[in-house]
Amino acid sequence: MAVSQITKKMFAEELIRMVREKPLEKIRVGELCERCGADRRTFYYHFMDKYDLVSWIFRKDYEDIYHCTEEASLFQHSVTVLEKMNANRAFYKAAFSDTSQNAIRPYLYRYFCEEGTEAMKKHFQTETLSIDKDYAVRAHAHACVELSFEWLKGELEYTPEQFARLQYRFMPSVLKEAYGIEGEY
Repeated sequence: MAVSQITKKMFAEELIRMVREKPLEKIRVGELCERCGADRRTFYYHFMDKYDLVSWIFRKDYEDIYHCTEEASLFQHSVTVLEKMNANRAFYKAAFSDTSQNAIRPYLYRYFCEEGTEAMKKHFQTETLSIDKDYAVRAHAHACVELSFEWLKGELEYTPEQFARLQYRFMPSVLKEAYGIEGEY
């Protein structure tokens, strides 16, 4: 693993520990650096701010799962991501609870919209989506993000597998087609 990745991982692991002690909005970069034994310049070399680090943690968790288990189905990848989120529930709940301008929820919404849009464009061989397809992508992204937050808060008592099944079952059919999802969930 490259030194850059090791450094990022060090900051990520410490931030996850710190969130168990206090709310994300009360955590300061200086305190994080002190606990890591690193200089603030090192942190800012890798991240714009703590919210950039939060986004990196999500992307890293998400991408690690998708790249390590390429032979698994998209559904199984989703279950594994939700299991990882469940294992780090305190961190993800704190991240989803934050409402600052750099919060994770808007970032995830954009991320899922971009993923869905790219899948649609590729599948339907088009440069722009129709209003209906665009709406399907946005509605699904919004539902995934907001229902994930409810789930992390404990308002939805689903196992990661049950939650993934529901996400796939109620995914718009045009998006299922674009992702190549077949069968019932």
